[in-house]
Amino acid sequence: MSADVIDHVIEGDFSPMLTITLDPGEAVQAEAGTMVLMDPDIEMTTEMPGGFFGAIMRKVSGESLFLTFFTNTGSKRQTVSFASPMPGQIRAVDLKAEGGEFFCQRRAYLASARGVNVTVALTKRLTSGLFGGEGLILQKLEGDGMCFVAAGGTLVERVLSAREKVTVATGSLVGFSASCDYDISFQRGIRNMVFGGEGLFVTHVTGPGRILVQTQPIAELALALHALVPKESRDE
Repeated sequence: MSADVIDHVIEGDFSPMLTITLDPGEAVQAEAGTMVLMDPDIEMTTEMPGGFFGAIMRKVSGESLFLTFFTNTGSKRQTVSFASPMPGQIRAVDLKAEGGEFFCQRRAYLASARGVNVTVALTKRLTSGLFGGEGLILQKLEGDGMCFVAAGGTLVERVLSAREKVTVATGSLVGFSASCDYDISFQRGIRNMVFGGEGLFVTHVTGPGRILVQTQPIAELALALHALVPKESRDE
Protein backbone atom coordinates (compact mmCIF):
# COMPACT_ATOMS: atom_id res chain seq x y z
CA MET A 1 0.00 0.00 0.00
CA SER A 2 1.32 3.43 -0.95
CA ALA A 3 1.77 5.82 1.96
CA ASP A 4 -0.44 8.86 2.37
CA VAL A 5 1.03 12.06 0.93
CA ILE A 6 1.23 14.45 3.88
CA ASP A 7 2.28 18.08 4.34
CA HIS A 8 4.42 19.05 7.31
CA VAL A 9 6.24 21.90 9.00
CA ILE A 10 8.84 21.77 11.78
CA GLU A 11 8.54 24.75 14.13
CA GLY A 12 11.47 25.79 16.31
CA ASP A 13 15.16 24.94 16.27
CA PHE A 14 15.70 23.26 19.65
CA SER A 15 13.04 20.95 21.09
CA PRO A 16 10.85 21.72 18.04
CA MET A 17 7.30 20.71 17.22
CA LEU A 18 6.33 18.74 14.11
CA THR A 19 2.94 19.75 12.66
CA ILE A 20 1.38 17.54 9.99
CA THR A 21 -1.56 18.63 7.83
CA LEU A 22 -3.92 15.85 6.73
CA ASP A 23 -6.45 15.93 3.92
CA PRO A 24 -9.82 14.25 4.64
CA GLY A 25 -9.23 10.52 5.10
CA GLU A 26 -5.45 10.78 5.47
CA ALA A 27 -3.63 9.54 8.55
CA VAL A 28 -0.27 9.70 10.29
CA GLN A 29 1.22 7.19 12.73
CA ALA A 30 3.44 8.15 15.66
CA GLU A 31 5.12 6.86 18.78
CA ALA A 32 2.73 6.69 21.73
CA GLY A 33 2.81 9.76 23.95
CA THR A 34 4.35 12.18 21.42
CA MET A 35 1.18 14.09 20.40
CA VAL A 36 1.11 17.73 21.51
CA LEU A 37 -2.13 19.08 19.99
CA MET A 38 -4.65 18.22 17.30
CA ASP A 39 -7.70 19.65 15.53
CA PRO A 40 -11.25 18.52 16.48
CA ASP A 41 -11.80 16.18 13.51
CA ILE A 42 -8.64 14.16 14.14
CA GLU A 43 -9.53 10.71 15.45
CA MET A 44 -6.89 8.89 17.52
CA THR A 45 -6.61 5.09 17.61
CA THR A 46 -3.91 2.91 19.20
CA GLU A 47 -2.81 -0.20 17.33
CA MET A 48 -0.23 -2.97 17.57
CA PRO A 49 1.52 -3.09 14.13
CA GLY A 50 2.82 -6.51 13.19
CA GLY A 51 0.71 -8.26 15.80
CA PHE A 52 2.01 -9.63 19.09
CA PHE A 53 5.42 -10.63 17.72
CA GLY A 54 5.92 -7.23 16.10
CA ALA A 55 4.98 -5.51 19.36
CA ILE A 56 7.47 -7.60 21.36
CA MET A 57 10.26 -6.82 18.89
CA ARG A 58 9.42 -3.12 19.13
CA LYS A 59 9.63 -3.33 22.90
CA VAL A 60 13.03 -5.01 22.66
CA SER A 61 14.19 -2.18 20.39
CA GLY A 62 13.40 0.34 23.12
CA GLU A 63 10.09 1.58 21.74
CA SER A 64 6.56 1.23 23.10
CA LEU A 65 4.40 -1.79 22.24
CA PHE A 66 1.93 0.36 20.29
CA LEU A 67 1.78 3.00 17.59
CA THR A 68 -0.91 5.69 17.65
CA PHE A 69 -2.75 6.56 14.42
CA PHE A 70 -4.29 10.00 13.83
CA THR A 71 -6.89 10.10 11.05
CA ASN A 72 -8.66 13.12 9.59
CA THR A 73 -12.34 12.11 9.77
CA GLY A 74 -13.64 15.55 8.80
CA SER A 75 -14.44 17.21 5.48
CA LYS A 76 -11.60 19.75 5.51
CA ARG A 77 -7.86 19.76 6.17
CA GLN A 78 -6.86 19.19 9.80
CA THR A 79 -3.56 19.32 11.69
CA VAL A 80 -1.90 17.25 14.40
CA SER A 81 1.38 18.10 16.14
CA PHE A 82 4.10 16.01 17.77
CA ALA A 83 7.28 16.57 19.78
CA SER A 84 10.12 14.39 20.99
CA PRO A 85 10.36 13.78 24.76
CA MET A 86 14.05 14.78 24.76
CA PRO A 87 15.71 18.09 23.79
CA GLY A 88 17.07 18.05 20.26
CA GLN A 89 15.92 18.37 16.67
CA ILE A 90 13.59 16.67 14.19
CA ARG A 91 14.48 15.74 10.61
CA ALA A 92 12.29 14.55 7.74
CA VAL A 93 13.25 11.46 5.73
CA ASP A 94 11.65 10.89 2.31
CA LEU A 95 11.66 7.12 1.89
CA LYS A 96 10.94 7.38 -1.83
CA ALA A 97 14.17 9.34 -2.27
CA GLU A 98 15.96 6.76 -0.09
CA GLY A 99 14.95 3.88 -2.34
CA GLY A 100 12.26 2.67 0.05
CA GLU A 101 14.34 1.91 3.17
CA PHE A 102 16.07 3.81 5.95
CA PHE A 103 17.59 2.58 9.22
CA CYS A 104 17.65 4.54 12.46
CA GLN A 105 18.78 3.93 16.00
CA ARG A 106 16.28 2.84 18.61
CA ARG A 107 14.14 5.64 20.06
CA ALA A 108 14.87 7.89 17.03
CA TYR A 109 11.59 7.24 15.17
CA LEU A 110 8.95 9.88 15.88
CA ALA A 111 6.21 9.67 13.22
CA SER A 112 5.45 8.79 9.61
CA ALA A 113 2.71 8.81 7.02
CA ARG A 114 0.21 5.96 7.16
CA GLY A 115 1.45 3.17 4.91
CA VAL A 116 5.06 3.30 6.11
CA ASN A 117 6.13 0.02 7.69
CA VAL A 118 8.03 0.45 10.98
CA THR A 119 9.84 -2.71 12.02
CA VAL A 120 13.06 -3.76 13.74
CA ALA A 121 16.11 -5.29 12.11
CA LEU A 122 19.31 -6.89 13.31
CA THR A 123 22.47 -4.99 12.49
CA LYS A 124 24.47 -6.29 9.55
CA ARG A 125 27.16 -7.65 11.87
CA LEU A 126 26.69 -9.14 15.29
CA THR A 127 29.64 -7.13 16.64
CA SER A 128 27.89 -3.95 15.55
CA GLY A 129 24.98 -4.75 17.80
CA LEU A 130 27.01 -6.00 20.73
CA PHE A 131 29.40 -3.09 20.91
CA GLY A 132 27.69 -0.19 19.14
CA GLY A 133 25.83 2.53 20.98
CA GLU A 134 22.80 1.77 18.79
CA GLY A 135 22.27 -1.62 20.45
CA LEU A 136 21.63 -5.00 18.86
CA ILE A 137 18.43 -3.91 17.12
CA LEU A 138 17.90 -1.00 14.75
CA GLN A 139 14.59 0.34 13.49
CA LYS A 140 13.78 -0.15 9.82
CA LEU A 141 11.51 2.35 8.05
CA GLU A 142 10.13 0.94 4.81
CA GLY A 143 7.79 2.31 2.17
CA ASP A 144 7.40 5.38 -0.07
CA GLY A 145 6.20 8.06 2.37
CA MET A 146 7.57 10.69 4.70
CA CYS A 147 9.13 9.73 8.04
CA PHE A 148 10.40 11.87 10.90
CA VAL A 149 13.25 11.07 13.28
CA ALA A 150 14.30 12.93 16.41
CA ALA A 151 17.55 12.92 18.39
CA GLY A 152 19.57 15.00 20.84
CA GLY A 153 21.43 18.24 20.26
CA THR A 154 21.83 19.28 16.62
CA LEU A 155 21.12 16.81 13.81
CA VAL A 156 23.70 17.00 11.04
CA GLU A 157 23.34 15.39 7.61
CA ARG A 158 26.14 14.05 5.42
CA VAL A 159 25.81 12.52 1.96
CA LEU A 160 28.52 9.94 1.24
CA SER A 161 29.66 9.01 -2.24
CA ALA A 162 30.47 5.43 -3.23
CA ARG A 163 33.20 3.96 -0.97
CA GLU A 164 33.48 7.23 0.97
CA LYS A 165 34.01 6.36 4.64
CA VAL A 166 33.47 8.34 7.83
CA THR A 167 34.07 7.44 11.47
CA VAL A 168 31.40 8.46 13.97
CA ALA A 169 31.54 8.42 17.75
CA THR A 170 29.59 5.43 19.00
CA GLY A 171 26.04 6.47 19.85
CA SER A 172 26.10 9.58 17.65
CA LEU A 173 24.84 7.84 14.51
CA VAL A 174 21.10 8.49 14.30
CA GLY A 175 20.26 7.00 10.92
CA PHE A 176 21.61 5.91 7.56
CA SER A 177 20.48 4.83 4.09
CA ALA A 178 20.09 1.12 3.44
CA SER A 179 22.77 1.47 0.75
CA CYS A 180 25.38 2.35 3.40
CA ASP A 181 27.70 -0.20 4.97
CA TYR A 182 27.89 -0.06 8.75
CA ASP A 183 30.42 -1.54 11.17
CA ILE A 184 31.99 -1.13 14.63
CA SER A 185 35.67 -1.45 15.52
CA PHE A 186 37.91 -1.02 18.53
CA GLN A 187 39.42 2.41 19.08
CA ARG A 188 43.02 2.30 17.88
CA GLY A 189 45.75 2.59 20.48
CA ILE A 190 45.65 1.75 24.19
CA ARG A 191 46.04 5.41 25.17
CA ASN A 192 43.11 6.38 22.96
CA MET A 193 40.97 3.66 24.53
CA VAL A 194 41.81 4.53 28.11
CA PHE A 195 42.43 8.28 28.05
CA GLY A 196 40.87 9.53 24.82
CA GLY A 197 37.40 9.94 26.29
CA GLU A 198 35.74 8.56 23.13
CA GLY A 199 35.07 5.08 24.47
CA LEU A 200 36.39 1.69 23.39
CA PHE A 201 34.57 1.58 20.04
CA VAL A 202 33.89 3.76 17.03
CA THR A 203 31.33 3.45 14.24
CA HIS A 204 32.37 3.28 10.58
CA VAL A 205 29.91 4.10 7.80
CA THR A 206 30.76 3.68 4.10
CA GLY A 207 28.73 5.16 1.26
CA PRO A 208 26.96 5.60 -0.98
CA GLY A 209 24.11 7.05 1.02
CA ARG A 210 22.94 9.56 3.57
CA ILE A 211 23.71 9.61 7.28
CA LEU A 212 22.25 11.60 10.17
CA VAL A 213 24.46 12.36 13.19
CA GLN A 214 23.46 13.82 16.56
CA THR A 215 25.73 16.10 18.57
CA GLN A 216 24.26 15.20 21.97
CA PRO A 217 23.35 11.53 22.55
CA ILE A 218 20.85 11.30 25.38
CA ALA A 219 23.08 8.88 27.33
CA GLU A 220 25.94 11.40 27.33
CA LEU A 221 23.57 14.17 28.40
CA ALA A 222 22.36 12.05 31.30
CA LEU A 223 25.96 11.39 32.42
CA ALA A 224 26.85 15.09 32.18
CA LEU A 225 23.84 16.10 34.27
CA HIS A 226 24.51 13.36 36.81
CA ALA A 227 28.04 14.70 37.36
CA LEU A 228 26.55 18.07 38.36
CA VAL A 229 24.15 16.64 40.95
CA PRO A 230 25.41 17.44 44.49
CA LYS A 231 26.52 14.33 46.34
CA GLU A 232 25.29 13.76 49.89
CA SER A 233 27.94 13.70 52.56
CA ARG A 234 28.49 10.34 54.19
CA ASP A 235 28.60 12.08 57.59
CA GLU A 236 25.00 13.24 57.25
